[in-house]
Amino acid sequence: MGVMSQTTRKLDQLTTTRFIAALSVVFFHGGRNLGILSYFPMLTAGPTAVGYFFVLSGFVMALAYYHPEAPFNFRSYWLARFSRIYPVYILSFALTCLQHPNILSKVKPPEIWANIFLYQAWIPNYALSFNTAAWSLSVEVFFYLIFPIFLIQAMRLSVKQVIWSALGFWVFSQLIHSFLIFHLMPGAENFLAYFPLFHLNAFLFGLAGGIWYLTYSSRLTLSQSMNRICLATALGVLLLLLSLREYLPTFPHNFSLDEGLLAPLFLIIILTLAWDTSRLSQGLSHPWLVLLGDASYALYILHLPIRGLFGRLLELTDKRIAFDVKFPIYILLAIVLCVVVFKYIERPAREWLRANPYTLTKILLDIVMILVMIRLSFTLRLGTATSAFLQTQYFALRVGVGVFFLSLLAFRFYITHSWRSLALAMLSGATVLSGLTYLAWTFRRVEVFPRLILLLIPTLVFTAIYSSRLVWEFLKSRSWSESKFS
Repeated sequence: MGVMSQTTRKLDQLTTTRFIAALSVVFFHGGRNLGILSYFPMLTAGPTAVGYFFVLSGFVMALAYYHPEAPFNFRSYWLARFSRIYPVYILSFALTCLQHPNILSKVKPPEIWANIFLYQAWIPNYALSFNTAAWSLSVEVFFYLIFPIFLIQAMRLSVKQVIWSALGFWVFSQLIHSFLIFHLMPGAENFLAYFPLFHLNAFLFGLAGGIWYLTYSSRLTLSQSMNRICLATALGVLLLLLSLREYLPTFPHNFSLDEGLLAPLFLIIILTLAWDTSRLSQGLSHPWLVLLGDASYALYILHLPIRGLFGRLLELTDKRIAFDVKFPIYILLAIVLCVVVFKYIERPAREWLRANPYTLTKILLDIVMILVMIRLSFTLRLGTATSAFLQTQYFALRVGVGVFFLSLLAFRFYITHSWRSLALAMLSGATVLSGLTYLAWTFRRVEVFPRLILLLIPTLVFTAIYSSRLVWEFLKSRSWSESKFS
């Protein structure tokens, strides 16, 4: 009990650093030339902050799952990972689509699927498509997929072997990246910057550090003064390297600071903060700061859609605000909105999904049925042998899935399971889809505004989802009856 509470307290200190790193990404995307930020490049080092996230992710996952004496629970793990990132991610994806309704009809389906299923970072042309910040989530999903393999292997090795393996892979990865970027693949910096394999070294470094911390932290005696010196030194070296890169474009020669090169410094910062028991630790563990740290994921993945929608709102209201005034307002707005998203969407959705794992099956089934029913609506109205209104069909398919699914969430259908919630969700989804289709039509991005089809879509979707729930309940009751009398 004592070890668990201690770990939780120390994680509170690290949670706050996530907000600081996320804020650096927000500043990077738009605030690099604003006032004081233009003089302190370390405050706008967004790509470097993403590297810190990868190291911290490996460290925290080691604390959560490294238990050599217990078997690895795959079902619980996959459910926890999905519920951790996907609800807010799909919200960010939907908001990004709403921000650009006039171009959705021209986006290729493979690009959409790559972003929905988070494998865009593996495809150079798609890595920065839709929500630019989402590339790192694609990398994180890759880490989640391979994490059980590395963890099970780490449980079979000694801690020293784990540390040396991670260090060796880090050196190898840096050398390979340097060789490729400066010898074999010049001009491919963007591809190498987002490719998941070149960020694996940072994640494994954090994982090894977390395993070492769990094993040896209680055995080591390090004075708080020495611990703070180590923390200050690591931070000083980090800030120096970031400053040198800003003023010396060729620094560091043949290497990049953003593909795991700074992982050792990040790990030192994480470990020293974990060991710290001074006022610094108490300050970082303040509930308000921890709340901001908890909301950092929402801030990271939602800040670009929020900025785009905020700009659109100002355009609609014809408000002309100077950038040095508008940007701070946007920052405050984004932070407040993301705290609200964390408290009322992210955390409830995560807890609810973990308590209702079978709902994931229903959600996937609903998404497939929405796709099929939208396509069927066009077929019933236009027939199967026609190629008319293809752009309109593609637009309805791409936008309709997100609109109707978000409507199901908004009207709490997966909690109430009532036909009234379903009906309200369909009505709301049909209204939004009709409005977006009309907007796309006015911009001449689709061929026609199909009124009858837009009325048919919610009717078919409602019928399909409601019928599926009746069948689900019938099968469940039959299965229960058979088990009762067997």
